[in-house]
Amino acid sequence: MMKKDSVFLTRNFVKSKFMKNPHYSFDNWVVMYAHSLNVEKMAVKISKGTKCDRQVLSIGSLLHDIGKTYKTDKGTLHKHHEDFNLVVSENFLGTLGLDKKSLDKIKKIISYKSKSVEMRIIKDADAIAFYYDKRLNMLFLNWARRNRLGDAIERKLRKFDKLRFEASRKIGKPWFERMKKDWKINS
Repeated sequence: MMKKDSVFLTRNFVKSKFMKNPHYSFDNWVVMYAHSLNVEKMAVKISKGTKCDRQVLSIGSLLHDIGKTYKTDKGTLHKHHEDFNLVVSENFLGTLGLDKKSLDKIKKIISYKSKSVEMRIIKDADAIAFYYDKRLNMLFLNWARRNRLGDAIERKLRKFDKLRFEASRKIGKPWFERMKKDWKINS
């Protein structure tokens, strides 16, 4: 199987999962699917000039939030969606025909048990993609305020200071500043 085919198949898998289970996607499957695509796009941008496995990076990026399609309550998903990423995608991953090393690396990444460069890039890309997508960050802000989750808002804001790559800070800064302005938060 060609590299592009496994990434293409993963995009379709992620789309179908969010379409079937939009409950943690603000009841609009497009929100989290678009976020997953944006994380992949940002990860590829950040990875320029780094030595990493681009196929693993793309697939891991696309699957980083797939646990949000697991059928359970929203509170559990808010706190533990990473615990369901592998549960939701393990059978699918087995169909991609990846070598054992790549497959194991992806499984560790989506289980958040990896310290690889790909995992560090994906974490940065996740934060940046959130800042980038105004619809997503405004939906989140309203949800967090409605549910009195000020700590969740603070965690999103602190992620910028935890970005691991200079490229991440450079790419994300304008969107982070716009988001703070939209959220009416001053530094």
